[in-house]
Amino acid sequence: MTDTTNSISDLIDISEDGMAFYEEAAQKVKDKKLSTLFSRLAKAKSDFAQELSGEVKPVAGGKKKTAKKADGPLFELSKAYAGLLKQWPESSAERFTRMAEVEGQLQVTFQKVVLDRDHSFVVRVLAKQYVSKAEVLNKELRACQRAA
Repeated sequence: MTDTTNSISDLIDISEDGMAFYEEAAQKVKDKKLSTLFSRLAKAKSDFAQELSGEVKPVAGGKKKTAKKADGPLFELSKAYAGLLKQWPESSAERFTRMAEVEGQLQVTFQKVVLDRDHSFVVRVLAKQYVSKAEVLNKELRACQRAA
């Protein structure tokens, strides 16, 4: 079993965390263009988490795996969105820099899922579709970062 196989449920959880973050961020910002971008990011993460959840086999015993381990490779990403919300009043440039870092790290992780043949074809296709959507949205996020 590969690292990405072990982390699929973490990626679903992190996507759900990201969705919640961007939904709240969309409500907090006054800029309509930024609010729309955050809403689109939330939707992309929500769609991916929902579609991927349908492809992941349930853990024996019926309990949902919550792997956000303190020593796991995705632990820092699992805390990132909560940290961004707590630091919301900080300057726009710092906030956008941190968002771009988090999204970039997630892109790398999702790309590993796409390339990992231990995953089903459907899981890899879903990850590839998300990567394609997220690349466009992340470019817009970086443009906002430069403008801040």
